[in-house]
Amino acid sequence: MWICPKCKKSFRNPDQWHSCAILSIDDHLFDKPSQIVDTVATLLDVVTSFDGVVINPVKSSIQVKCGATFLSFKVKDDHVFMEFQLGRQVDEFPIEKVTPISSKRAIHTMRIDHPQDIDQQVREWLWESYLLVS
Repeated sequence: MWICPKCKKSFRNPDQWHSCAILSIDDHLFDKPSQIVDTVATLLDVVTSFDGVVINPVKSSIQVKCGATFLSFKVKDDHVFMEFQLGRQVDEFPIEKVTPISSKRAIHTMRIDHPQDIDQQVREWLWESYLLVS
């Protein structure tokens, strides 16, 4: 692991590009409606139950890592925009977009409007994504 001497964030690759901006989850949730705050809290409850997870709020999103980033989400005013990796392509609702990044991995994009949207299927995809990088 490489640790940036300026911001002390850790990365898999030396001199990996990143923003040294130091933000918190509260910065991302500032002035957001309670439904979005609750949605983020539910999402974080799910992923922090996985061993060795690090939450990394950066300038443009909140990243969830275990060695490598397996989940990234952006907090909007009326929803949470989420991207996660899987070792296969899943083309079913609520997945909105699938972007292959290699022959064995694809980024899956979806929108979460309410905490209830983080159902058992979404939890299983997040677990699968976590296992892919851990």
